[in-house]
Amino acid sequence: MRVLALETSTRRGGAALIQEGRILSEVVTDRQRSHSELLHQFVEECLSKAQSSLEEVDVFAVSRGPGSFTGIRVAGNAAKTYAYSFSKPLVALDSLTILAAEAPDESKPVLAVLNAFKNMVYYGIYQLRSGHPEVLCPPTAATVSELLPLIDRPMFVLGEGFDLYKSDFFPAFERLEHLSEASPYPRPSTLGRLAENEAKNGRVLSWNDFLPLYLRASEAEEKLRGSLFKPVNTKDRSDGKSH
Repeated sequence: MRVLALETSTRRGGAALIQEGRILSEVVTDRQRSHSELLHQFVEECLSKAQSSLEEVDVFAVSRGPGSFTGIRVAGNAAKTYAYSFSKPLVALDSLTILAAEAPDESKPVLAVLNAFKNMVYYGIYQLRSGHPEVLCPPTAATVSELLPLIDRPMFVLGEGFDLYKSDFFPAFERLEHLSEASPYPRPSTLGRLAENEAKNGRVLSWNDFLPLYLRASEAEEKLRGSLFKPVNTKDRSDGKSH
């Protein structure tokens, strides 16, 4: 089984080609250009490195979020288009599950944390079982202070969100083992490996069943909401005085 995985839910985007748990090729970049400009370049480079083609892909995999609204939309649309065009199944996994799979063993739960901006994080808590994360706490958007009560036992922790807000986690430091050597972003190759297992167990989607996981409104939507509900200043209104 050959899986093409697309992961652009964070600032680090890329693609990977996986076969029987082996990485045939992987392309990842932090270049400061939009994922919409780079995604097809990722795919072409990934396939070229493996001397493969889209026709040889058996399953298309994509990260459904949470994360970058644009990145999720771009990769989701691309994966849906590929799955439709080549009549192949689709696997969609959340970005925090992909991140949690980097934990070294099953000795304790894994807290995966990504940056949600505006002093918030996306987080999920997982337990590895045979290398595959099982959900203990589903993906959620919250402040670190709202998350802290859930860190009630020893846990692994990793992700860009922890790196950025590390000082806010101070009250729980004694219960957290930071996986500082692991990637702080979801990796396309990890997505591909997890998706291959999902596909082998029949957990696949049709192209039109894909749903992104948005846990927050986009910045544009938040700005619009703020303008719609901004209180009107009625001070000195209709007081009969000229100013």
